[in-house]
Amino acid sequence: MARLLSGKAEIVLDYPDKALIETFGQADQCHARFEANDVLLSLQRGDDDTGACRSMHFKLEPQVLTHILSELAGSVSGTAPAEANRAVLREAAEALTRALASAEAEAELTPDEEVLLLHVME
Repeated sequence: MARLLSGKAEIVLDYPDKALIETFGQADQCHARFEANDVLLSLQRGDDDTGACRSMHFKLEPQVLTHILSELAGSVSGTAPAEANRAVLREAAEALTRALASAEAEAELTPDEEVLLLHVME
């Protein structure tokens, strides 16, 4: 289920001969979900006729997301996010932990848990 972004996401593709930079904001949507062997993330522009990039899609193996989350955990002591952001990140991480720990659930998150998890991925 796609949700409006609550903040800003900047994507930079740095090629040897050029750099492509796209910014997605509060009028745009994000979507994240687990599949059997992949984590799918997408950012999609709202109605925009400017010719800007319409969408960005990421397909990661769970090990890549694991590495990203571990790197984030390791960097918290050096540069901790602002308190308001820490609270939201903590809630989203707890929602993900509960969803993964539930052996009986089919990994379906509630809409509130999905929003919290999306904050972590922003």
